Amino acid sequence: MPVVEKLTAEAALERVQAALGSKVTDAKVNHGTVDLTCATENLVDVMTTLRDADGIRCRFFTFLSGIDRSEFADNPGGLEVLIHVYSPEHAFGVTLHVPVELGNAHCPSITSVYLGAIWHERECFEMFGVEFEGHPRLVGIYLPEDFEGRPGLRSFKLPSRTAVKAWPGAKDPEEAAAGGR
Repeated sequence: MPVVEKLTAEAALERVQAALGSKVTDAKVNHGTVDLTCATENLVDVMTTLRDADGIRCRFFTFLSGIDRSEFADNPGGLEVLIHVYSPEHAFGVTLHVPVELGNAHCPSITSVYLGAIWHERECFEMFGVEFEGHPRLVGIYLPEDFEGRPGLRSFKLPSRTAVKAWPGAKDPEEAAAGGR
């Protein structure tokens, strides 16, 4: 799809704010991208407007992930879902921050708006524990079924290799017996 009208980030921000109004907060340009925050109850409507509104048309879903801000020194917070979409017609991107409650994270699924979000929501569920309400098949994709914990959360402590063998160490027992060579 060719670029119909290339917008500056500032012009894109004006259009997005006009289309979304009070459904978003903290709207700004951040590193050349429109940066917004919205509440979970507005998420599906905001995403639909970003995709369908004339002059915006963010039809390309880039990614969805989670960020645990609980231990950020400069801007502490809880958990948030981070979504990025792009407008090929107008050559600008939008990053959307959706704060959710750490420990009881619920967010509506955007798979009805962007089908490509299916895999991303499953990953965010598995790594951060965000329950995406309305997701067609919210199950893990990476970790074993008996895995306990959410590896994306700052509270998750990675196990050390010292329980297996000294680190740095040889790859296998024969190599260690030969002096590690």
